[in-house]
Parts: sequence; C-alpha cells; structure tokens
Amino acid sequence: MGCEEEITQVELTDNAFSIYGVINPLESSQAVRVYKIDRLLELTRPEPIDARVQSTDLDSGTMITWQDSLVQFQNGTYGHIYWAPFQAQHNHRYRLEVIRSDGVKAEVVTHVPPFSIAELQEHEINGYFVTQPVLWRDAPHLINITLRYFTNVGVFVVKYHLDQTKEVGGQGVTVNFRDDTRRVFQTAIFYGVSEVILYNVKMDVVVTDENWDPPGGVFDADVFSEPGTFSNVVDGFGFVGSGYPTDFVWVPNDEILEELGFSIP
Repeated sequence: MGCEEEITQVELTDNAFSIYGVINPLESSQAVRVYKIDRLLELTRPEPIDARVQSTDLDSGTMITWQDSLVQFQNGTYGHIYWAPFQAQHNHRYRLEVIRSDGVKAEVVTHVPPFSIAELQEHEINGYFVTQPVLWRDAPHLINITLRYFTNVGVFVVKYHLDQTKEVGGQGVTVNFRDDTRRVFQTAIFYGVSEVILYNVKMDVVVTDENWDPPGGVFDADVFSEPGTFSNVVDGFGFVGSGYPTDFVWVPNDEILEELGFSIP
C-alpha cells in the first residue's frame, strides 16, 4: 500500500548468468563477479555454483580458464569472484564466457583500449572564457573525468564526468579555467589571501572502450536496475568492459595565469 507504482510480475528468462567486471591492462590479474540467475530472489549462498569461466584473446588465440573465489563482503553477503592471473594487452579483444554444465552460457566481448597519453592543445582566451583543450591520444572513450587544482589556499576538485568530444586522434576534454577557479578566489577572499598561486592542475580519467556509454550520459543506479538497460552480455545480463585509470599534470602558462588573476611566483 505504500508503493506509488504497481509491482509487476517478474519476467522470467532463460538466461543463466549475470556478469560484471573490468579488464584492466595495468593489472597482473583480472576478475569478474558472476551471479546465477534464479527463479527466486535470494542472497548468494556460501557454496559453489554450476559455472565455468574462460577467456580467449581473440588476437593471439590464447585461452585461459578462470578460478572461482567465494568472497564474503563487509556486510556479510557472499559473492562469486572469478579471476585469472594474466595481464591483458592494449588494443586486444577478449571474449569472456560463463558456461553451465548443460552447455547454457553467457558471453561478452570487450576491446581493451590502446595506451593513451594527454597532449595540451592551443589554449583560447576569449573575453570571459579561458579554455584549455586536452587531447587524450588514441583514447576511444573517457569516464570519471576529474580536475584538481593545487593552490596555496587548498586543493579544489571539479567533476567533468563524461564531458568530452570525439576528435581526430582521440578524445578531447576542454577545461574551462574561469568557471573552475571561481571557488579558488572565493576561498582566498574568505581567508584574506591576496596573492593566490596555482601550483599545477591534475586531470584524472579512466580510458575505456566505446561501450562505456550509459543511457542519457549518466551512470544512474535507478536506470541500471532495469535488466538489459546497460548491458553488453550476450544471452545474459550485466556489463564487462575494459579500461584503466591514468592522469596528466601540467602548469598553465603565464598568459593564462595572469588572465585568471593568479600571482606568478
């Protein structure tokens, strides 16, 4: 009676598994979480499941069988984490298969993104706007884009989330210095600091494959709760992508610093 929406009957499926994980080329081992799809909603029990997990490097042909590891989390629940000790290769495609003893399986293919480095492009000063384009060379897609401004009045974090553009040679992020640093000067005024110094700027990103494109451009848990809404698993549910974290640190040139009002040491 307390629900605003009618609870509909659960739609049954012939799919056997849901899979979630990330293939990270910077790690020496890989892991995914596997859920068995049941007719009833139950917590995972501390017992084996009927599943065999294997991966195939589609570029080299190497196949690896993964190991099951039953993990108990801090809240007391259990999960099946399958893992394998290997380092994924940049720009290789991997097929991950979860197979039941009767042959029913779920599978997913993911393309590990190339190694990417950031390059500063020509900055622009146009009235109010002071912008600095940054090109992530050869990156197919970026997520979790975050800027950190290190100053003598503190560290200021600005979330860019998925804000990027497809450019020739990679993905571009346009840094809006004026908007980003407004809070820096507000803080300086509050504490009575007259000479504000910007030591450097750090951009953190996660370089991913092109499948990391959520509906509406936002990672919304309420949207993802609907099975299949954000999924790349064939004959199953879930999402297995490829990606790795990286960062870029630089000091804006004197022209930008003067325009913004920073003191130059």
